[in-house]
Amino acid sequence: MRLLGSVALSLLLGLTASAQDIVSSSPNTVGSGARALGMGSAFIAIADDATAASWNPGGLTQLEAPEFSIVYAWKWQSERFSSTPHPELEGTYSLNLDELNYASFVYPIPRTLAGRNMVVSLNYQKRLDFDRELDFNFRDITAFAGGNRFARRLTIDYKQEGSLSALSPAFGFELTQNLSLGVVWNLYDSRIIGSNEWKTRNNFRSVSSLNGRIPTISWGEIAEDYTNVRGNNWTFGLLWKPTERWSVGAVYNTKFSTTVDYTRSFRSRGAGRDTLQAFDKERRRIEWPQSYGAGIAYRFPNDRLTVSFDWTRREWDNYVEINARGERTSPITGLPKEVSRHKATNTFRLGAEYVFIDPDRPVQNYLPSLRAGLFIDPEPSSGRKDNPFVIDLGIRGDGSPENYYGASLGAGLLIRNRVNIDVAYQYRWGRDVRIDTFGFYETNADVEQHALYVSTVIYF
Repeated sequence: MRLLGSVALSLLLGLTASAQDIVSSSPNTVGSGARALGMGSAFIAIADDATAASWNPGGLTQLEAPEFSIVYAWKWQSERFSSTPHPELEGTYSLNLDELNYASFVYPIPRTLAGRNMVVSLNYQKRLDFDRELDFNFRDITAFAGGNRFARRLTIDYKQEGSLSALSPAFGFELTQNLSLGVVWNLYDSRIIGSNEWKTRNNFRSVSSLNGRIPTISWGEIAEDYTNVRGNNWTFGLLWKPTERWSVGAVYNTKFSTTVDYTRSFRSRGAGRDTLQAFDKERRRIEWPQSYGAGIAYRFPNDRLTVSFDWTRREWDNYVEINARGERTSPITGLPKEVSRHKATNTFRLGAEYVFIDPDRPVQNYLPSLRAGLFIDPEPSSGRKDNPFVIDLGIRGDGSPENYYGASLGAGLLIRNRVNIDVAYQYRWGRDVRIDTFGFYETNADVEQHALYVSTVIYF
């Protein structure tokens, strides 16, 4: 029994200590506003509403009156796993959530500077989501020298939740009649936004036996908390209108660091033995990647139809977590950074908006519009290569991203030039993905994500 307890405990600790390597999550980049989302988020070269600070602050100077906006979102996600060697892992896991997505107040400055417009705004914007839930079983039989066989049945209940939001003062100004610039200061501070934190919980139960003897039962929890977040970065934007019909936009989000209070606790208890406990708390630094993008839009001569195209690149290899000892890991896989490389993701978006303008009516009290969009939106990955071992701490692959695709539909209604209401639905999917964040041999997932956004803008 001593050998059985030693082997079971050793393997259990080896697995649960690496639970964040087996089950982890890359953050989900969040878009802002129902109007932009309805156009597939192809909004860099348009940016003519209250969410301009999120997409391209260079578009702020297009806003001519004070306005207040608020955006709310409902999201549903499912992951359907398939596994050749471990069919017990197969199943569908779902997650539902709702959140305040965006809020802002925009104020065009009444006085011009050399005849050029200037606009200021104060914005709250959700930037990243960390939410994910899984509840699965795993069975393993390991053979040792001398003919010993160790069997284990493990149940893991994994939950990750939290977000990163910013309070963002912005300023836009015209350089010329056709060229505008904008800048946003994004403050990520838990003292300002109390919801700026995230956590993971791994609850596990293990039933282990050696050579078919009386099983040993263990259970416990691994908990990780990231709190007291502090950091900031900048967003720079440009909007150029070379003609009345064409517009070109560019945006750059600087890379930045946040400091966090990191707490990790581990406790495990088995039948017939005392509880094992470990606790660690330290100040860590997380380095977040830079991103940049460009867009082009064309408004047709009838002023009803606008088509836009965007490209955005995010340098995920700059996403690093650094502990108090200076050790660098990938937050996406939980592995040491030197063995977990991530190539940049390139997102491509195409969108269109049709406004039902009646040329025979000089004033329309109700102005409806329809929108649609398509996009390719990859997620970062280390390009993990399948390995027959349950836990592979070696090099996972070449860092190639995993492809996700999406489509969106939206509608809007402007009421008496005072209130604008927009709604958008987005469907995003990936096939044979999530290998990095569910690290078992020949195991992957089909992911489906649904989002419903509702926006209201009030003009003063």
